[in-house]
This record gives sequence, C-alpha cells and structure tokens, in this order.
Amino acid sequence: MGRGKRKKDAKRRLRMNNRNTIRKKMGKRIFFTLTHCHKKLGGVSNRYNYKANMHALCFVDARFYNVKYQASIMTDCNFRGSELIGVDLYNCNLRGTSFKNAKLENVVFYNCNLRNVDFTGTRFLNVTFICNKIDGAKNLNVNEVGITILRTYPKLEIDDDLERLLLESANKQSVFDAKVIHVNKGKLNKWNLSIIQSRCGDKGLESLGKILQRKEKWERLYTVYSYISLIENWGPK
Repeated sequence: MGRGKRKKDAKRRLRMNNRNTIRKKMGKRIFFTLTHCHKKLGGVSNRYNYKANMHALCFVDARFYNVKYQASIMTDCNFRGSELIGVDLYNCNLRGTSFKNAKLENVVFYNCNLRNVDFTGTRFLNVTFICNKIDGAKNLNVNEVGITILRTYPKLEIDDDLERLLLESANKQSVFDAKVIHVNKGKLNKWNLSIIQSRCGDKGLESLGKILQRKEKWERLYTVYSYISLIENWGPK
C-alpha cells in the first residue's frame, strides 16, 4: 500500500471514529462498518445491527446466533460453511454473497437483494423468504424441504385482548427496539407473528402477550427465533 493510500485510509478511519464518538455521546446507535478485510472473521451472537456496512468480508466457518441485520449492506461476503441460527435479514443488500455449504436454521430473509447470492449446497431448516426477488439467486430450490416462501400478506386473526397486550409491549424499549413483532407502536408485524404462529401454534401465540407482561426489561429479543424461544421457555407446557 502506497503512502498516499495509507494517509487516505487513516483520514477515513479518523472521520468514522469521530462520527461514532459524536453519535455515542448523543445516545444514538453506532453503525458497524468494515469492508475489504480478507482476514477470516468470526461470527457474532445476540446482536441487533442497523445499517451495517459489510463488503467483501470472510466469514468462512463462522457461527451467527440470534442476530438481526436491518437496512444493511452485506455484499460480496463469504459465509461458506458457516452456521446461521436465528438470524433475521431485513431490507438488506446481499448481492454477490455466498452461503455455499452453509447451515441456515430459523433464518428470515425479508425484502432482500439476492442477486448472485450463492446457495450451492446450503442446508435449510425453518428458513423463510418474504417478498424477496429470488430469481437472481444461484442454486436456490424454493421447493426444497425447510424453505417457506411468503409473498402475500398473511390473514392472521388476532383477538382484541392479545392485540392490546402486544401493542402495549411496544412501550418497553427492550421489546420494541429491534421491531420484530411491531412495525411501529401502533401496528403489529403480522409477517413475523405468522411465522411465530406456524412454529408455536395458536396457543403459543396467544400466550405471547401475557408472557411479555411478566418483566419490564427483556434481553436479546432481536429476532423471530428469539420470540419462539421465549414462548417455548415461558409459555404453557
């Protein structure tokens, strides 16, 4: 790397650090940014990433657990042989990324750019694709066992008492921050609630509102899978 490029990169890092310091002082979320790092990276667990910028990163054989990426750029990344369990990818640009020979379990792709995304040899278990343009994906068999494709808004009937409890839970920041079961504080996310219902049944979904009333602060409610686990651990046996 030439001296000029090193100076340019150093200035860019300084500007980014200054922006992050200012946002941290203001109590705002700090966006994760890392590009063109050819070092093999490990995965992450129990995290909500908003507007992450990840390009040409190597996550070969890494493990991701209970992680949500929203409105993020994750282009030309390599997840070959990796394990993604309980990962939500919402409104993300995944163009050119590889999930070759990866294991995807309880993963949700919502409105993502899947152009040239490679699913060769990928193993699927409870993976849901919602409103994605999947024609440009490589080696994705939508009829494969373990894959669910959702294209039309679910006709999910929620009784008034449950709807009230779920909307009230939006007043708890630990529930609302990642916006898993809420679109906003006055509207529920029926896409995700329908997935929860399909995995936990009507009784599980009916119990969710009451469960969320039991504590003022919850931890790690970042993904659809985290709510399924919550119902399994706290719901009726």
